[in-house]
Amino acid sequence: VTDREELPEYTDYGDNADRLRNIGQVFPVIFFLVAALISLTTMTRMVEEQRTQIGTLKALGYKKSAIAAKYICYAFFATLLGSVLGMLIGEKIIPYIIITAYGIMYHNVANTISIDYQPGFALIASAASVVCTVGATLFASGKELQETPASLMRPPAPKEGKRVLLERLTFIWKHLSFSWKSTIRNLFRYKKRLIMTVFGIAGSMGLMLVGFGLYDSIMDIAILQYDQIQHYDAMVINDEDATDSQEKDLLKFLDGNSEIDHYTRVQLTKMTAPKEKGSVSIYVYVPENTENFKEDVTLRDRKSHEQYELTDDGAVICEKTASLIGVKAGDKITLEKDNRKYKVKITAVTENYMGHYVYMTPSCYEKTFGEKPKYSSTVYTMKEDAERDLETLGNAILKYPAALSISYTSSTAGQVERMLGSLGAVIWVLIISAGMLAFVVLYNLNNINITERQRELATLKVLGFYDGEVASYVYRENILLTIIGSVVGMVLGNLLHRYIILTVEVEEAMFGRQIHWQSYLYSFLFTVAFSLFVNWVMFYKLKKID
Repeated sequence: VTDREELPEYTDYGDNADRLRNIGQVFPVIFFLVAALISLTTMTRMVEEQRTQIGTLKALGYKKSAIAAKYICYAFFATLLGSVLGMLIGEKIIPYIIITAYGIMYHNVANTISIDYQPGFALIASAASVVCTVGATLFASGKELQETPASLMRPPAPKEGKRVLLERLTFIWKHLSFSWKSTIRNLFRYKKRLIMTVFGIAGSMGLMLVGFGLYDSIMDIAILQYDQIQHYDAMVINDEDATDSQEKDLLKFLDGNSEIDHYTRVQLTKMTAPKEKGSVSIYVYVPENTENFKEDVTLRDRKSHEQYELTDDGAVICEKTASLIGVKAGDKITLEKDNRKYKVKITAVTENYMGHYVYMTPSCYEKTFGEKPKYSSTVYTMKEDAERDLETLGNAILKYPAALSISYTSSTAGQVERMLGSLGAVIWVLIISAGMLAFVVLYNLNNINITERQRELATLKVLGFYDGEVASYVYRENILLTIIGSVVGMVLGNLLHRYIILTVEVEEAMFGRQIHWQSYLYSFLFTVAFSLFVNWVMFYKLKKID
């Protein structure tokens, strides 16, 4: 198949729709938690900055509910405005980007899709946002309103410093400089900030890693399938109506062609295998020459890369096929052919990403189905110095009556890469969203940190610290928290990536399971870059402290 108009139609959307619905529930939960964190930090800072005003209002006789109403109304109306803007962006722009990306694969479908506003989803998202901000406001204002007017009108007492666990490890502690000792003590002195920063950075880092990881897993399919697993260059489908002499003429041409390294006649028969719900369409692949088959297809374990060989004892099936049917090596698989059921033992489960295959030797096939295989196709591999003449040779083969059609592995691989490459826009939407979250979390928490410690930082300036020294005093904590949050985010992102890959897969393909080390590096560098940018912005606020 080389024309996207001829892509297979999927008649059972139920399982795929359920998988995508599960994905649709994961990301809102993560964004909800991070949004709650942002709301809590923002409203806490706002309420704490107005302690004196709250104390004055309490002293003048205002009720707690009247004072809290000011901040609750502020949070509510700000959330309402943000929800309207979010609905305009979230229900129009982002779906347009995603549908346009998928349109590269399914342009005849994507062009007919209209992007309408969904009031139900908008109300759910708005309600969640209101719960986040108003709940955070109630928590922050309720805590302050418990204090007496006299204590509120005084500045809050600084956090008490305590010994940390690392101090007990004297062989490490004694080698640290004074600056690093104070940094470590400050991290544990402000435990709320420590937990919130690590959690916020981990969530953002995890989402970014999922974005890069999805790109790795999806784009790996073509490389793994058509470079490391299937090695032949082309497959010739024979005409069923061809005579024996016509088939011999084709084979004679293949035998005498100096550009072909080797060829293998195969039987490729489509059968079905029952599963818990419905059935799976499987191609039974039987090579005439098992020695040539080793050069055409690599049978191996996905994790250990241990290679398998075809034997007469049973069949080798693909990993995704085994997973759908619920079988493993040593079990028997049931194959349905011409309304009859046949059982064959599974000797190994092999790595495969596109389609479902069961590989058998001619002897195993004959023993299973009670008939000799009919070789209706031929796969061939070009010599290295003749690969550029692949299509010229293909045109020559199609002149023989026995050759009905021909498909090139490179064309199929290219088509898969083009189709999957359209998902890049979708993945970048995820990465940019995670990056924006990282920036907002870091900016809010750093802003609160400087505001809470303004007297402490001013004291350092009085003691003779220069602006750069005061900044480095604060930045060390930020960078250390960013690194810790990134490490936690790597673990979180890896688990989330694994869940999404297993959930979003369609039956006809298996996505890669690995995240490339470059993705970990890019996600970490992006997170650190956001942290450094926030530090640069905060430097001017530190400089203004008198």
